[in-house]
Amino acid sequence: MNLLNPDRFAGSACSAIGGPAASLGQSPRSPISLYVHIPFCASRCPYCDFATAPATSALRGRYLAALGRDIARYGEALGRPRIATAFFGGGTPSLLEPDEIAALSREIRGAFDFAPEEVTFEANPATLDRARLDAWRALGATRVSLGAQSFSARALASLGRTHMPGDIEPAVSAARSVGLDVNLDLIFGRPGEPEGEWRADLEAALALAPDHISAYPLELALEPEEGVANWGGGGWPTIARWRTAARASQPDDDGQADRYELASAVLRSAGYRHYEIANWSKPGKECRHNLVYWRNGEWLGVGAGAHSHLAGQRSRQPGAIRAYVQRTERGEPAIPDGGADAVDSAILALRLDEGLDLAAYGARFGAAARARIDDALRGLEGTGVLERRGDRVALTDRGRFVANEVFVRLV
Repeated sequence: MNLLNPDRFAGSACSAIGGPAASLGQSPRSPISLYVHIPFCASRCPYCDFATAPATSALRGRYLAALGRDIARYGEALGRPRIATAFFGGGTPSLLEPDEIAALSREIRGAFDFAPEEVTFEANPATLDRARLDAWRALGATRVSLGAQSFSARALASLGRTHMPGDIEPAVSAARSVGLDVNLDLIFGRPGEPEGEWRADLEAALALAPDHISAYPLELALEPEEGVANWGGGGWPTIARWRTAARASQPDDDGQADRYELASAVLRSAGYRHYEIANWSKPGKECRHNLVYWRNGEWLGVGAGAHSHLAGQRSRQPGAIRAYVQRTERGEPAIPDGGADAVDSAILALRLDEGLDLAAYGARFGAAARARIDDALRGLEGTGVLERRGDRVALTDRGRFVANEVFVRLV
């Protein structure tokens, strides 16, 4: 059984999205979303494959200056577009100092028409204090995504996390005290995870009544990523050894599927809508920014490891901090990141409970593109993984368990 781990279009621990548009100089015809990557972390979590770097990095000042330069350049090139939603991911954006947050706010407001309906920043539960919260609120933050991961001290230690279970509830309370909505990120299928631990995590999360919950299976890539260059120490061989050992002590595929099914049942019974493969929300509390990704809308991302999608073109920035800083200081464009936009749109739509509207898809990409996707999906009829409602097709609960096996047919 093949569970789908969240791809880079999901904004959780994980939001390595961004890069400039291929059509710089042309103002978008409608509002866009903005992703800003803040890579700094107190330590490296060995399972994480996003562009992160030590908070004490000697490149921190140059990185933030490069980020400001990127923001100004793209704001001008795109004609000062209106920002509909914004997401500050990492890394650990909550590690920024209040003066750094204020400087970032000035740069963004100077470059864009910045009046978004939603602004999210990611945070480690142990790194929130009132001064930082006030600075994020002054920037315009409306919600925080807390990397809780688990309420078990054993599980947090197994993942190399720096916070403790007792940090989570005070962080939720602090966020609410300044009017922020709260998302809790959770990870299941951890190394050595005993029976019952995941259910206890779900119950502990629900006791805090968050507005939104993201729950991901732990998947451990064994190929080095660019961000490895940002850290000293043992480098990739050390990470690879940890991941290999961790893989050996994870639940098997059936165990992962059982945990996913449990999350779906428990959260649904608590009134949360399972609106995306790995995301549940209270009514009206869906992450609007991430919906832009899943609906294959337009967004600009800035920062290391970030991707953009504008005017039907994708691009990215390198994940190595030094490479990103140097490219930005030289004024070099982002790296084209090819892909089939029509296929991407179909896959992303199927991640959502609303599914893929084939009529709208055909209007956007043409009759031939619609026919190709429709034919591929018809080949799955009778398997119990899809349901059709007129022109709309969506994954069933069973289909969500094996989403990769569905998506590969569309490529």
